[in-house]
Amino acid sequence: MFSNATTHFRNLATSTSSFVRWVATGVALLNLFVFGMVAFSLYQSYGEVVENVEVTAQNLAQILAQDIGADIGKVDLALLATADEIELQYASGGIKAHALNTFMARMQGRVPEVFSLRMSDTQGNVRYGTGVNPDARVTNFDREYFIRQRINPNAGLVIGQPIFTRIDQRWAIPLSRAIHLPDGSFGGVVYANLSIDRLTNIFAKLNVGPRGSISLRDAELRIFARYPVPGDIPRVLGEKLAVPELQEMIGAGRVSGAYVTSHTLDGIERKFAVRKISGYSLYAVIGRATDEYMARWKDQAVKTSILAVLFFLTTLISSWLLYRSWKYQLAATLELAREEEKFHTVADYTYDWEYWEGAGREILFMSPSCERLTGYSQSEFMSDPELLYRIIHPDDRHLMEAHRIDAAHEDEAGADFRIVRRNGEIRWIAHGCCSVYGRDGTFNGRRACNRDITERKQAEAEVLTLNAELEQRVAQRTAQLEANNKELEEFSYSMSHDMRTPLRALDGFSKILLEEHAAGLDDEGKRMLKVLRDNARRMGRLVDDILLFLSMGRRKIAYVAVDVAKLVPEIFAELQAVTPARRLRLVLGTLPPAWGDRDMIREVLQHLLSNAVKFSPNDGEVLIEVGCTNEEEGNCYYVKDRGVGFDMRYADKLFKVFERVHPTGQFEGSGIGLAIVKRIVTRHGGRVWAEGKVNGGATIYFALPAKDESAISSGNQLHERPLQGDANDKN
Repeated sequence: MFSNATTHFRNLATSTSSFVRWVATGVALLNLFVFGMVAFSLYQSYGEVVENVEVTAQNLAQILAQDIGADIGKVDLALLATADEIELQYASGGIKAHALNTFMARMQGRVPEVFSLRMSDTQGNVRYGTGVNPDARVTNFDREYFIRQRINPNAGLVIGQPIFTRIDQRWAIPLSRAIHLPDGSFGGVVYANLSIDRLTNIFAKLNVGPRGSISLRDAELRIFARYPVPGDIPRVLGEKLAVPELQEMIGAGRVSGAYVTSHTLDGIERKFAVRKISGYSLYAVIGRATDEYMARWKDQAVKTSILAVLFFLTTLISSWLLYRSWKYQLAATLELAREEEKFHTVADYTYDWEYWEGAGREILFMSPSCERLTGYSQSEFMSDPELLYRIIHPDDRHLMEAHRIDAAHEDEAGADFRIVRRNGEIRWIAHGCCSVYGRDGTFNGRRACNRDITERKQAEAEVLTLNAELEQRVAQRTAQLEANNKELEEFSYSMSHDMRTPLRALDGFSKILLEEHAAGLDDEGKRMLKVLRDNARRMGRLVDDILLFLSMGRRKIAYVAVDVAKLVPEIFAELQAVTPARRLRLVLGTLPPAWGDRDMIREVLQHLLSNAVKFSPNDGEVLIEVGCTNEEEGNCYYVKDRGVGFDMRYADKLFKVFERVHPTGQFEGSGIGLAIVKRIVTRHGGRVWAEGKVNGGATIYFALPAKDESAISSGNQLHERPLQGDANDKN
């Protein structure tokens, strides 16, 4: 176009009007061309500005969703721990108000995101927790979250609609979990009030412009929190404000998206970015006002147009050259703006505190998050680099000095230390950095990242404290268990006394009928009275065995060296004395002393030897073998017979109360003997088990720890002690 205009200008030089006409035509065409190019460039830059705004809003929405999700997760952990404590207290006999209130206050201290942690009973009455007045009779029975938990106690975490709390008189988002009674039924609700003011303050710290907006909504488009704060909070919070674009995105199951619309509350058109909070039906919605993010572009467009007009009015050639220069400059500026926008998005919107310290310890970059962690602003650090080190706790400054020396020569290094914030608060920092080198290998300082780990350090300290408290709680639970066992024993003795009287009456009156009124009874009547007396006596023995079983759980153990080799023949002689008609023979192996309570160990041997006699055939010789083997943990004693034995499939029943492996009535006994054996051996820290074969005999083993090595004597001789006689089996 320029060459054509020049040719026409030379050809028509003799004609002024022609010259003017051609020049005007050329300038007009050139102006049209240039303005077209300017318009196209502004159109491209417009699209890029819109794209950059959407990317920035999406990044902010993602960061906000992650932060809110993390806060809800922390609150849920506190709710779970509190619900477990309440259910544990229910199972242990009932709620202990002071202990529960102390526990809930401690749990609330771990989650500053909430301003109250409380419990409502099954009727919705607020009973325990921080700031609760038991006499105030505040109820949550009509609250939406309480109704949902009562209808479905297995609903898990319920995030309720925003409410104005009745105790604290503040707006909050209630998070709740159901409490289950020991029988599994609904036992109330433990809930925490997440401060909406705190969420609003977090929203206010995000840079979305003076006319931007940030809100938290649920899947039904209810507003849970918003910034700027609406003037009519009761009308807005919890209300469903229809946004067709957002409703369509949620209905399609998308976790993120963007749209442009005018807000229902203030009518401002905004570019909105949405991000679903992972694991919850909540959405972070961030909007940038269209007139704000387009203001810079509009200003740039106006300036560009004026500049183009000024250049175009001078000369055709200079305008063309200036246009070309401007076009390239505009492209470079936009590219630089895009890169700068990306840099600021990555560098400024970081949760951690990051900075770049030059080789001369000057500050080349400082992220805005420094003020959140330290209380000092970017400008203060940039103007005073030594502030970085003055805020380090005096006791930890040596760590940073050594670290700075290492970091200048290593690729990566790190250290944990404390800092003192502007307000005097002490926080723990995890510091990590790496050396920065130029393309020519020049050392250009250090790139550092600081992360607040105060909560982790506090959690570690609290774990140590909880471990220290654990022994005290174990001691308390042990005392409670002993008290319960004592009550059970007292009840058992009372029960046995009450049962013995009617049993004696049954036995006595039956005896009187048999002795004094036998003439009036036929054989069937006498038989039935005899059965009645036998069962009454059997019931009496059963009561005695139950009391013996219960007493073994509480009897104090007086540890001494027990001479088992002497104790076994004594018991065997007693058995022979009560069964003189049977031929009994004892094979006695090496029996080292046992370390334990002599009376209890005698009880074990009494039951095992009497069982061996009872389950051996009545005719012929009854052979019983008693021996011991040495193991690492102590001595393993055994009692072996050659009687009826048992099926190993039912071995686990032998040591349970009232469990039998033989038909009832085939052998006498209450079925408690081996259960008593197991309880005594277990209380001594040992173990008991059995081996057997149907009609092939049985062997009962019990292992006891050897506590006193000096009391154990050696001996390798096998002793046999044959005894004979006739009598009925006692056990």
